[in-house]
Amino acid sequence: MGGAFVTMRLAAAGLSLSVAVSASAQTMAAARADAQAGRADAAIAKLHTVLVAEPKSAAAHALLCAVEMSIEMRDAAVTECELAATLSPDSSDDALALARAYGDKAGHSGVLTGMRMVGKVRGSFERAVKLDPKSVEAISDLGEFYTDAPSIVGGGLDKARALLPLLQALSPARAHRLAGLIATKAKDYTLAETEFRAELAIAHSAEAYVDLANLDRRRNQPEKAAENAKLAIAADKHHEGDTLDAAAILLELKRDTAAAEAALRDYIRTPQKSAVASTARAHTMLGNALLTHADRPAANAEFAAALALAHEYEPARKGAGR
Repeated sequence: MGGAFVTMRLAAAGLSLSVAVSASAQTMAAARADAQAGRADAAIAKLHTVLVAEPKSAAAHALLCAVEMSIEMRDAAVTECELAATLSPDSSDDALALARAYGDKAGHSGVLTGMRMVGKVRGSFERAVKLDPKSVEAISDLGEFYTDAPSIVGGGLDKARALLPLLQALSPARAHRLAGLIATKAKDYTLAETEFRAELAIAHSAEAYVDLANLDRRRNQPEKAAENAKLAIAADKHHEGDTLDAAAILLELKRDTAAAEAALRDYIRTPQKSAVASTARAHTMLGNALLTHADRPAANAEFAAALALAHEYEPARKGAGR
């Protein structure tokens, strides 16, 4: 009798654990859907629920980091990405996400804090490549780091160039892109344009047009930059991240702002394919654009929409207070 009772208790415990794991999996799936739709607050709340049940879920920490990065909660994002990378030390993707979180924080910190963090940025990018030597994203990001960072903190154009053969074997388009960034840094703008157009010829991507637009801005050619930004919007058939980047260029140049506003509306109403949508950012960009027309009611509606998705999104708060 006693043995049967113990067996029944163990079976009940096992059933309870199974039910808890199932509920956690369902909550995680719902959090992913919220993140993909840009509902940052809802995703964060669900992920915290998952982590109460499964505090060592690397996937939950990683997604929480990505959502927090999308709404500029940089300190919180770094903490979550650090936890994800610690819990999954063999994951190139988590090392890459951590590098990006460090880089985002460093880029928005003071000079001293930023310089102190550069070693962490470089180390995480290099680890991501070491863990997966065939990761195009990791190699590309490491190349960009080497291109942008001074040699005193581990950067340098020679290091970036050394990655080109490796990247060429995996993705010729991304190799041309990195070569274009290297040439831009070296102020060889003619070569940079050649490389970006080679990228475009292979990939036919919106990203390549964004690269050309940024190069045109650097060369102080705003009309060409605006034209390439509009081509980027046209090429981004699914209205994803490149649409936001191209719209930002048009708004900053104060050229073809109607096209930028239309692109932002397309982004907002199009279901996103990326894991985390930047819908709050899109609403805020549109709100700021509407303020330039003195359309305060419409601008306020966009800021309110952004804050409904992410109540701590500081750019939307600032927009609403202007």
